[in-house]
Amino acid sequence: MPNLARLQRQAVNSFQQGHFDKAERLCAAILEYRGEDFDALHLSGFIHLQRGRNVEAIGFLKKAARVNGTSIDALSNLGLALHAFIDVHAEAEELDHALDYSHMGIGLLDYSAKEIVIHAEAGRRKGALGRRLGLDGNILGRVARTGQMAVVSYDGQHSTGEPLLPGSESAIAMPIVYADQLHGVLYVETDKTSDFSQEEVLFLGTLTDLISGALHNAMAFQKAQEQAITDGMTGLKTHRFFMEALSGEWKRSTRAGRSFSLVLMDLDRFKFVNDFYGHLDGDLVLQRVAHILEVNCRRSDVVARYGGDEFIILMPETDSIQSHQLAGKLRSWICSDPVLREKNITSSFGVATFPINGSTPQELIQVADSSMYLSKHQGGNTVSTADQFNPDDSRQWKREVLDAYLGVTLKRLFVTGPDALAEIHSRVEQFAKALADTESAPARSIASEKANAQGQLSFEPLPPIVLDTLTSLALAVDAKDQFTQGHSHKVSSYAVLIAEAMGLANLEIEAVRLGAILHDVGKVGIAESILNKNGPLNPEEWEEMKRHVEYGAKLLEPLRGTESIRDMVEHHHEFFDGSGYPEGLAGDEIPRGARIIAIADAYDTITSERSYKKARTPEEAFQELDRCGEAQFDPQLVQVFISRLRELPNHLILNPDAAQEPEVLR
Repeated sequence: MPNLARLQRQAVNSFQQGHFDKAERLCAAILEYRGEDFDALHLSGFIHLQRGRNVEAIGFLKKAARVNGTSIDALSNLGLALHAFIDVHAEAEELDHALDYSHMGIGLLDYSAKEIVIHAEAGRRKGALGRRLGLDGNILGRVARTGQMAVVSYDGQHSTGEPLLPGSESAIAMPIVYADQLHGVLYVETDKTSDFSQEEVLFLGTLTDLISGALHNAMAFQKAQEQAITDGMTGLKTHRFFMEALSGEWKRSTRAGRSFSLVLMDLDRFKFVNDFYGHLDGDLVLQRVAHILEVNCRRSDVVARYGGDEFIILMPETDSIQSHQLAGKLRSWICSDPVLREKNITSSFGVATFPINGSTPQELIQVADSSMYLSKHQGGNTVSTADQFNPDDSRQWKREVLDAYLGVTLKRLFVTGPDALAEIHSRVEQFAKALADTESAPARSIASEKANAQGQLSFEPLPPIVLDTLTSLALAVDAKDQFTQGHSHKVSSYAVLIAEAMGLANLEIEAVRLGAILHDVGKVGIAESILNKNGPLNPEEWEEMKRHVEYGAKLLEPLRGTESIRDMVEHHHEFFDGSGYPEGLAGDEIPRGARIIAIADAYDTITSERSYKKARTPEEAFQELDRCGEAQFDPQLVQVFISRLRELPNHLILNPDAAQEPEVLR
């Protein structure tokens, strides 16, 4: 026979160290040899409790209570097991098996109605579930009013109050209180006269305390659930809840062969309200709009705040004509509201209907997006639908829609990673294709061919939306980390200082400026778990992080005219001695713009605080750049940079202003 005392010690040690599998095996071995061993049963119960196996935990703790003669300690442990059950119904069901009372239950206080509602019951006699009791004429109301335990024996005249169930002879009730907040009452009624011994009172008091904690957790969990699906500002549903509802409706409609519609709405001139009146008035506008939508939409509609000043409505079993009519009514109610009219607030609507405008939720959202932006393009206060337009009638319309798609990408809160990279790259490709369809190729290429023949740097005129969107994307990636916020702006400013000091042509200076702004744009393809990791990256994570230069170049690849900028983005981590990445270029093989950006990037990193280091002084940064000359950096450019910075009164750029932002090349 094994040494059971030793096994018991090993089981306890394993449990304390979190090795629950081993502890469970040891307890099983003890029970196999000793049968109903209290310590092994007791520990087994808590092992199951820790692992979320509440039913098994109850079983073991009941056995432990029986072996130990149903003592106060054992019953208190049973109460601890009950603590794991969040649902009050589960609480009552477990009590049913643990205690020998004919009826017991839990009543929760409805503060608004000043009533107690029976939410759970157990025992041989039942029938009180759902009953509402006033605060007078019964033991539960008495306990709720006084906050004190009460024990009564019923008589025929009900002089001590009316029992919950006929035939009850005695009752005990205790307040369920957590942090001075009365949640309800735990009560027991017996069909035999009982004085409720001190041991029973002590146990019920302990159990009430445990139940009060469970109820508090249940209410906190319910509140957290409601907050998770409710926008705190407007009271509408959240973006996450809406996407889940949309997915469900899409599946149902696909199976049933029925239609549904999406209505996306964006407020016109809302930024002016925030800027001129202040954010408090802006919040009031959002709340007012939310109220109008909630009151005037149908009960079956799902109304959500999509983000910022955008709202979205899911309209089940609604075709294109019906959804356009409903959107038109909402537009009218918003523009005629006196509170919103005072702030000159109107709204732009975009409507998309399944399946005629898209076969997937993503396609429907894209179509609603583009339609909404077309409404804005027409001056706002308009409802647009995809079937109002025929893309074949105008290539320009197609370009406008893709403009909207590209712009919408960054209006949403995004999570970096492969999915974000794929989506944004797809949008850029779509735009590049539309650009090719809507512009004359010979006209586009004349300037480029002339410049190439002369060996000069060339740009093709890209629409402002492309450069604005990519710039915003780069800055949004910076903002993912409080330590890198503003990094790309500062790198751009330092890079321009070098380019100007070298006497480069204005066109190349502009290219360097934009290349520096976009040098880290590829980090949109890096998973946030890597991008925001506290502490050093492991080798696999570092290899993935290094790929951000490839991702950045990939994003720019579809856009003709950005070749030189793309080269800067891709090669700004090459080392002058050839030991950098991604291609191991050396010396003059590295594009000049990339060599400039490498120095600017390093200087800002050295002189800025990071999660893993403190900021160093400009002089220390100069020494570091000088030390790394010829190995990591172009030594001539390092000297140009240091000399130029020494001429300035302040060697650090802390807050680049709008004047230092990249200009749009036309």
